[in-house]
Amino acid sequence: MTIETRLRRLRLTARIVTAFSVLLLLAGIAQLSLGGVAVKQEYDRIAELEAMVAKPSSYFGYQRQQREAQSEYDRSSSAFFMEGRFLPTKDGLASRTEAIVSLALLGIALVGFAVSSLTWVWFAHANLRDVGIRAKYGPGYAVAGYLIPIANFMLPFESMRELHNRSHGEIEEFAHATVEDVTGWWAAVVVGLLIFSGLIVKFTIDAGTNLIIMTPLWMEFALVAFAILLLLGSAYLFAKLACDITAAQEEYLPQVDPEVLEAERPGRAGVTLIRA
Repeated sequence: MTIETRLRRLRLTARIVTAFSVLLLLAGIAQLSLGGVAVKQEYDRIAELEAMVAKPSSYFGYQRQQREAQSEYDRSSSAFFMEGRFLPTKDGLASRTEAIVSLALLGIALVGFAVSSLTWVWFAHANLRDVGIRAKYGPGYAVAGYLIPIANFMLPFESMRELHNRSHGEIEEFAHATVEDVTGWWAAVVVGLLIFSGLIVKFTIDAGTNLIIMTPLWMEFALVAFAILLLLGSAYLFAKLACDITAAQEEYLPQVDPEVLEAERPGRAGVTLIRA
């Protein structure tokens, strides 16, 4: 396969990544809007429950305590998220059609973006290898870096930084120099994932223990929305990086001469023994 063919393949993959990132952004914003409607419905439901409990009734004692406990539990928002009530409902019975469609589109966009992005990562790193540019992260290592737990908090950042620099013609000594666009992309990913991790720990404590961490539903929805916006923004930044690196490879790689690269590489350090 010629370098021109490889670059055309990379350009097509970058366009697919961009298309899925746009779909992901639109579906995510739509889901957040519908989630806001669901939060309002939940507060209306809690208000009705509290009003019912406050009315004089023969159902005192255990039933009233149970209602009060349920109301307090709902306020913690764990049930709201874990029972799927983040989707707005119609007449309090079934989820609205637009909510289901939005969630389905979000899932499709997420899967499509993940697959196309990893494919682009493989192709981009393979292009460097195929023209003779030596890099710390090969295509397999770079893709695996996104999938290995714990390691994926650092390896994608390092491999993307190297890919960016080497694709722009930087020499091996500057392969890991700072790139603002790469740093911004990865900062959005890490902060968004850390917020989600904290919320998951909180929900796990609420559901699996007798301890309920009481926080307002609106506050937790705001945190979820902020984390989602960060991750949606990181998807856009990744697509932007993909287009930038693809354009750089199209300009730089056809000019690369493997023999010149080999000649410019520093030789191995050696020791010369001199007999007295």
